[in-house]
Amino acid sequence: MKNFKKILSIVLLVALFTTTIVGCSSKTTGTSGDEKTDVETWPTKSINIIVGYDAGGSTDLFARLLAEHLSPILGQPVVVSNVPGGGGAVGFANTLASEADGYTVVVSNGASLVLGAVGNVDFEYNDFDNLARVVVEDLVICVRKDAPWNSIQELVAYAKENPGELKYGFAGLGGFTHLASAQFIKTTGIKVDGIPYDGGSQAVAGLLGGFVDVIAQQPAEILSQYQSGDFKALAIMGKNEHPLFEGVPTLTEEGINLQLNQWRGISGPKGIPEEVKIVWMNAIKKVSEMPEFKKEVNEILAADIDCIEGDEFDKWLLSEANWIYPLVDELGLKEK
Repeated sequence: MKNFKKILSIVLLVALFTTTIVGCSSKTTGTSGDEKTDVETWPTKSINIIVGYDAGGSTDLFARLLAEHLSPILGQPVVVSNVPGGGGAVGFANTLASEADGYTVVVSNGASLVLGAVGNVDFEYNDFDNLARVVVEDLVICVRKDAPWNSIQELVAYAKENPGELKYGFAGLGGFTHLASAQFIKTTGIKVDGIPYDGGSQAVAGLLGGFVDVIAQQPAEILSQYQSGDFKALAIMGKNEHPLFEGVPTLTEEGINLQLNQWRGISGPKGIPEEVKIVWMNAIKKVSEMPEFKKEVNEILAADIDCIEGDEFDKWLLSEANWIYPLVDELGLKEK
């Protein structure tokens, strides 16, 4: 797995959307090398959004919702291609191997930072042109309905009084929920044992079965158990309370200085012409402002739109790298 660019086969699952031709308003002409990019006519062919995971997951659903709304704005078909493997690494590598012309992009997420921090790939998050973060998903800290803790402070107090007794489950060793849980443990100063699972659904099953005492997962993964009363939600790890978890406080509201989100955005190979990046960012911004897109994101992904673009996105990614990279070292996950 040292060099994903040598992987020759790509698994494609394509969703083509009916398009309505809409011309871009900008008439700026820029250059990329010796070739001119006429922003008034770009794009002139179909656009490929790579998803580094199987079809049907949250990242895939996000890409297809976004593509459906992008197509009329950009005036060309937007194709979603699933290229699974290596926890998203194969999709990222295939994107970097593509022409930096704006026609091939990838859904970026926490994995684009974690993979580089671990060091088992030959790229890092800043090897991409990171165009925009579009949605965020607040991790929700949950326990079983029969657990004796009714607040995050009660859980933390118990863990401090009984070090090493509690077990927390997470999806994927070195994955985002692992790192987020580890950062929560570090911030609160508690000692608990971690149990890795292959995915979010397995972590949920582990909590239901009593194999672990607490998990922190994306809202969509635990919503049905929360609504049925099987789980109690103790805290939201994001900056705001979640509308689907009414009355559940954030960590900050509970006096714990920590805000973490899973997120999804769009990135491309480094070197996309500046004018094309502007077309991309303007199109993403238009989609993010659509009420119907917001409704779909809320209802289908249980996520929120929080769009930041260009330099602002780069600054935010740096702030994420500033806690992820050191934590990967502390957990002994970095490849030697």
